[in-house]
Amino acid sequence: MWTDFVNIWRKEMVTTVRDRKGMTQAILVPLIIAVFYASFTPLLNKAMFERSQKPLIIPAKGVAYVDSGLLDTMREFGITLEEYEGDLEAVIRRGDKESGLIFEPGFDENVAEERPAQIRLVTNGTAGGIFGGGFSDSRLQLAVSVFNQKAAAQRVAVRGIDPSALVPVVLETEDVATPEQEGALWASFYLPILVAVVLAQGGLFVAIDVTAGEKERGTLDALLVTPASDWAILLGKMAAVFVIGLIPLLLSVTAFWVVSNMMPSVAAVSQQGLPVFVLWGSLLIGIPMALVMSVAQMIVSVRARTFRDAQSAASPLVFAMMIPGFIAAFAPPKALWPCLIPLYGPFAALSRMTQAGHLQWDSIGLATLGSLGAAVVLMAVATRLFDRERLLYAS
Repeated sequence: MWTDFVNIWRKEMVTTVRDRKGMTQAILVPLIIAVFYASFTPLLNKAMFERSQKPLIIPAKGVAYVDSGLLDTMREFGITLEEYEGDLEAVIRRGDKESGLIFEPGFDENVAEERPAQIRLVTNGTAGGIFGGGFSDSRLQLAVSVFNQKAAAQRVAVRGIDPSALVPVVLETEDVATPEQEGALWASFYLPILVAVVLAQGGLFVAIDVTAGEKERGTLDALLVTPASDWAILLGKMAAVFVIGLIPLLLSVTAFWVVSNMMPSVAAVSQQGLPVFVLWGSLLIGIPMALVMSVAQMIVSVRARTFRDAQSAASPLVFAMMIPGFIAAFAPPKALWPCLIPLYGPFAALSRMTQAGHLQWDSIGLATLGSLGAAVVLMAVATRLFDRERLLYAS
């Protein structure tokens, strides 16, 4: 039996490797997805940080009425007020400009005489479209807040009052996240999605080709009349699907780790390199899951008569793999027991591991146990379906 198993496995592997188009698609697509996921967030953070550091020029009316101390504070934050000639509110309302400041006459006198002075910030959130507009007033709010603190401190100091009396409570924030947790922060979101996509697509074309494809070509009948047992044929084909499915998983996870560590860091974000434990943990969790998918793909493909029918039948299987990955990415579980749930458990363990900043062997163990249990159940179903008489009669 084992000789037949090895021969069939070798035959399927050679046939699959010779299919350059199929192999290229199975390897190249996951690599592109991995590189995109690994580079998108760092590049986005870098672009947002650079945008936040650029000088901010705000059109304004009544700049001559602004207190000099406020102007100096705004310059410290890279904010410049530019006097606008014309109807500023009308321009903003039309969407030609995103925002503007309006200072009423007597603004500086109110500040000097310690009376409330009001600034009108006029904005149009639709200016520039979804991605081009959206004025952020966070830097302006911070500059005004700092100026208010300075002015308040000066006023109480003149009256002989300790400025610290204005701040009865001081909130100190301490981030206790480890460098490993910071490095794996974004991986906790992207990795479950990446692994789900790769496992759903990795060995699918092989599973379809060695079952429905061979039915369509008529080569499966020739294999079924050989002395090899049904079990040996099933195991040989399934082993080929499993091995080919591991290749894109290994390459995509490795590419994700390499590209993540090559991305430029952002000064505003404490961005550590992606720890190597993420690579090993993804493989430890993904390999048993790849076995489950190999068996499931064989079950779906062996029931189809043609290659096209098998592709259509496999679509729900792809979504069944990807949906748990998205759920784990958007809502990581806090408890340990969800790691035991087949399909969802491995992605839950992956999210928990990246958030913890180290390998969590209890999560990995439960996820592996759940995957192996699901593989055993599916294997019993596949054995029942992969019956020589049934396949010969169906073909």
